[in-house]
Amino acid sequence: MASYLPTVETLSCEHKHKLSVFKSAELVNALLQIREKRESEDRFGPELAKASFVLVRAAIRDRIMHLGSEGTVDLRAPEIRAVINEGCRLFHAGKKHPERYQLALALSAAQCIALSPWLDGSLMRYSKGCGLQLPEALIHAVRNNFITPYRQSEHVEC
Repeated sequence: MASYLPTVETLSCEHKHKLSVFKSAELVNALLQIREKRESEDRFGPELAKASFVLVRAAIRDRIMHLGSEGTVDLRAPEIRAVINEGCRLFHAGKKHPERYQLALALSAAQCIALSPWLDGSLMRYSKGCGLQLPEALIHAVRNNFITPYRQSEHVEC
């Protein structure tokens, strides 16, 4: 994780803010996919999991997120693209090589730490604008599993 942290920490404030919206979408999707795959009792259903996957996949492909009244998030900056691309590369490599999946988790943790001042607000922005009906229990689960544990400080130097 320590090797990935500087990459995310050195992003401009604007890029951190934009990446945090994408990261929020990614965290929502990750929780949905994990619970659906495990057939957990507290899963939110295959329709929501599929719709979430489609949205995140479109953001990765198009490098833009259309969030209705919450505006548009442009992910085309090379610095943002590099972080997203590396996460995708490690995640897909991790399907065949477990040690690479651990690297994907390390990058994700580094993002959660570096983006922590923005993630809660970005999660709310994403949930309001993504066009999906995200249950409050899902929002709380994302916050409790992926945002609060990594929160370093509420202070933002931007």
